[in-house]
Amino acid sequence: MEHVNGTPRDQIALFPEAVEDYISADNPVRFLDVFVDSLDTVSLGFQHANLNETGRPAYNPKDLLKLYLYGYLNRIRSSRMLERETKRNLELLWLLKRLTPDHKTISDFRRRNAEALRAVFKQFVLSCSKLELFGAELVAIDSTKFKASNARDRVKDREQLDNTIVRISESIGQYLAQLEESDQREKTTASPSVTKEALQAKIARLHNQKAQLQEARQGLDENGAKYTSLTDPDCRLMKNEHRIAPAYAMQAAVDAKHSLIIDYELTQDAADNNHLSSVAAAAKEMLGVETLTVCADAGYYDTVDLKTCDDQGITTYVSIPAPKIPKHTNVPTPDYYHDRFVYDEATDTYRCPAEQTLGYYCTTDKSDARRIRIYRTEACIACHFRSACTTSPRGRYINRWEHEAVLDRLKQRLASQPEIIKHRKAIIEHIFGTIKKIWGYSALLLRGLANIAGEVALMNLSYNIRRVLNIVGTRKLILALQHT
Repeated sequence: MEHVNGTPRDQIALFPEAVEDYISADNPVRFLDVFVDSLDTVSLGFQHANLNETGRPAYNPKDLLKLYLYGYLNRIRSSRMLERETKRNLELLWLLKRLTPDHKTISDFRRRNAEALRAVFKQFVLSCSKLELFGAELVAIDSTKFKASNARDRVKDREQLDNTIVRISESIGQYLAQLEESDQREKTTASPSVTKEALQAKIARLHNQKAQLQEARQGLDENGAKYTSLTDPDCRLMKNEHRIAPAYAMQAAVDAKHSLIIDYELTQDAADNNHLSSVAAAAKEMLGVETLTVCADAGYYDTVDLKTCDDQGITTYVSIPAPKIPKHTNVPTPDYYHDRFVYDEATDTYRCPAEQTLGYYCTTDKSDARRIRIYRTEACIACHFRSACTTSPRGRYINRWEHEAVLDRLKQRLASQPEIIKHRKAIIEHIFGTIKKIWGYSALLLRGLANIAGEVALMNLSYNIRRVLNIVGTRKLILALQHT
């Protein structure tokens, strides 16, 4: 018995005469071809969609879009690797009709068409909506962080910038001294250990670095920021995978029916609060519905944002964060948390766990424009449970926002349907795991918020395409697209 052997390399083989014969009918590249050809690249805003009458002809943006979609679906993001694949990959030979653009052309397309790529993402979402792939009943909202193309030690605060500028100034002084010494050696005809030209090049490079750092230092003074990123000025320090690193955040809204991304928002904010209403409203608009139910974790709990959602017809299920208790006192104890005080709307009073009544005391305005009504009682002075309730010498105070009814309704919904919050993880979190861990897209290749927008658009679009291909199938999806 022998092992399975291949065909001898010198044996003549009859390959199919046409590249078409190599691509099966259910190959995903056939869908990419039909989908991209159906797009109006002029209205979407792609560069070179309209050709000039003079000059060198440009590549059709549809061909470059097909190349990138194929690349992201097959875990190939690098423009140089995509260039290489166009010369040896049969599927790309078929898809691009044997076009082989160079890596600079490929890279420029992604960088210069960020807004158009986002428009393509929305176009595909609308196509999914027509195919009734969205339930439009429950949407999960969450965020993930993408590592920026900026090393951690390239993030400097004022003190670090000042110290680096001083060190560079000292180095410049040392090189100038060596340059002067080199001049003296030339007069004595002694051969210098370092040439004059090499010293001058080092000095010029240090002067350039010093000028960049001084400009960054001036920028900190002008915008009042705490630090600056020298490689990618747009990125921010964020907690990402249990460490603080330069990154960008992406807020995403995902439909519960098939876990498809409805919309997303690319931000520089490390925190999730203040993003719930904007992402939910965008998802509601994309789905074209009058009302929508969204769920999110405790990071999105922001009273003003919840009120905005309520005004827009968006029903929220957001986990309520645990109360912040001073560690040095551990007061109040759990039995005397804020939620243990029962509000009576008829009398506008609170009833505390010790069966005392807290009446209206005064109103104050917060810095975020919220009006807060404050309630208190004189019974705290002689209360036996005071040490477990408050450390204030004036007794316990209860704050009530003027729109507290919005939060009360949220608590009632969470109590009556706790399974919605539990279902949130199953809807959305595996998407981030697929994109970042399985596909390996946890780090961004480009720099600058405007440039990485195209990169993130391709990630999300590729995920949706792969998901829909798995759900519907290539042939059925092509037929559905041709009839819409």
